[in-house]
Amino acid sequence: MNSELLMMQTAADLAAKTGAKAIVSFLSPLEFESGIPVIWVEDLQLDVLKDLTMHDILEVSEKHLNDAAVQIYLAKEFEEGIVVGVFPHALITFDIKDGSSFINVRSFEDIIPRDVMSAVLKVALEISRQGREGRNIGTAFIIGDENKIYTHSYQAIINPYKGQKPEDCNIKNEHNWESIKEFAQLDGVFIVNTEGQIVSAGRYLNINTGTVKLPGGMGGRHLAAAAITMDLPVVGVTVSESGGIVRVFRDGACVLTIRSDIRIR
Repeated sequence: MNSELLMMQTAADLAAKTGAKAIVSFLSPLEFESGIPVIWVEDLQLDVLKDLTMHDILEVSEKHLNDAAVQIYLAKEFEEGIVVGVFPHALITFDIKDGSSFINVRSFEDIIPRDVMSAVLKVALEISRQGREGRNIGTAFIIGDENKIYTHSYQAIINPYKGQKPEDCNIKNEHNWESIKEFAQLDGVFIVNTEGQIVSAGRYLNINTGTVKLPGGMGGRHLAAAAITMDLPVVGVTVSESGGIVRVFRDGACVLTIRSDIRIR
């Protein structure tokens, strides 16, 4: 039995003993039969682990598993339970509901329904990973009461969603995601209401960003998204053109960061 298969078998035994809901494997996918669902994480380079101490291996592995918790929620809709993480040099048990990022995903329901928030994050992650026409693109979604958002923004181009059928504007409908990705190339932001309807694209936020304090490396799109969430009960979701990072803003602060290189198969 090779080492990776042995790790998977050990993880399955541990999962059975702990009542785990799933096994989250950061190994290269292989043929493995298990009575417990196996979630494979793609495209994550973990060769660096071999040169670390065991303490550092556990610390890095736990960070990766915490990052994956959001993706597990979005892809599998696991809200709670234990998962077993499988890494080249470590096994980790992880309680999903204790993951800070996962808790944050559920903490926007006083502003927008969870299904709308989940749909926006899924689209944002696809844009972050795929870009458009072979290049990276950045964009932002502002979600909340569109009338309040309109008072702090203006339409810089013809609104491609004006006059469209409601079913063609709902972000919860995956059939609409390709057009969203296309319009993401436009300057400006998407405005999404609390029902998940995209009411505008190519809109510019007109808001004072001077009072917003963000970590270095975040540009004007992030500042504007943070600023409007400080002034209004809305949520901002940004996609970085460089780095492929999806960030969520509320109350003027970045409350959630999702790495697009964590991919759930």
